[in-house]
Order: sequence, then structure tokens, then C-alpha cells
Amino acid sequence: MTEGALTVQQTGRFPTAATATAAAVAAGLLLASAPAGAAPNWQTVSTGPTWSCAPTVVHTAGAGVGLQACLVRNANDDAQTVLVVVNNSGSAVTVSATVTSDFAASAGCSTYTLTAGERRGCFGTTAHVPDCLYGAGHPDPDGQTYGGSARLTVNGVTGSTSSPRTGCVPA
Repeated sequence: MTEGALTVQQTGRFPTAATATAAAVAAGLLLASAPAGAAPNWQTVSTGPTWSCAPTVVHTAGAGVGLQACLVRNANDDAQTVLVVVNNSGSAVTVSATVTSDFAASAGCSTYTLTAGERRGCFGTTAHVPDCLYGAGHPDPDGQTYGGSARLTVNGVTGSTSSPRTGCVPA
């Protein structure tokens, strides 16, 4: 059984309207409380001081569609990769995306019609940035930095970009 799934005991009777309503409300609450690991929907986006973004690049599908991969890291050393897309072309485009990182699971955003002038973000999975292998004050021969990348499909043509990188968490 899937975690959080509802079960209905077979009693030979049909559930009352109140029981059906309660089950629907409970299912809605379970869905609302689920982690946002894979955000299938494009969201409004506004960058802030915890965002580190790569330069915007023009998508190969056509002039006017820009994409930029950002790395967002908070004070608790949790981070996520976010793909920011802006449509500065004169017409709507169809987009979908996959966001990956070196420290968390991949996430994807479903097909969406991005209207002219619109800006949206595809948010990757949030996870804790890994601890440094060698501890604070010790040089790290591997450079232990973490980042992410994003693949954006615009009208059937795929392009990609990478985010800036962030350091490991000192032990």
C-alpha cells in the first residue's frame, strides 16, 4: 500500500455523503502535506539574496526565450536548483523542464504554455548540501562543490544550462 493512501472497509453499505466528504477532505489534506520534491507545475518566481544565478542564455528554439539556472541556499544549508524562464518573444511558447542537482533528486515541470512577456520558475528538489569530507580548515583536493543543471524544452527543441556551484558544509 502506498504511504498516505486511504482505505475503505467493505461493509456492504454505501458511504454516506458525510463519509464521502470526509474522505475527500482527508485525501486533499494528504496531498497538500506531501513534500514538494518534484514540482510538476511552473511557479511564479522572484529572486532574492539567497539566490545565485548563472547568466541568462537565449534558448536555441528561438530568440526571445531566455533561461537561467539558479542555486538557492538558505541559512540551514539546504539548497535547490531553480530554472528561471522568461519569454521575451512576441508569441506564446510551449515549455517543459527537468531540473537536477549534485545533492538531490531530479524534478520536472510539466508542459506549460508560457505567454509573451511571462516569467516562470521550475523548482528542483530541496535537500541538505553535503558535509565536507575533510572538515573545516583542511584543503579539499576534490573541490567539493555542488551545483545543478536544467534542461528546457521549448516548442519541441531542448536546451540546457548549469547553475553556479556552492561549497560543502564545513564539519
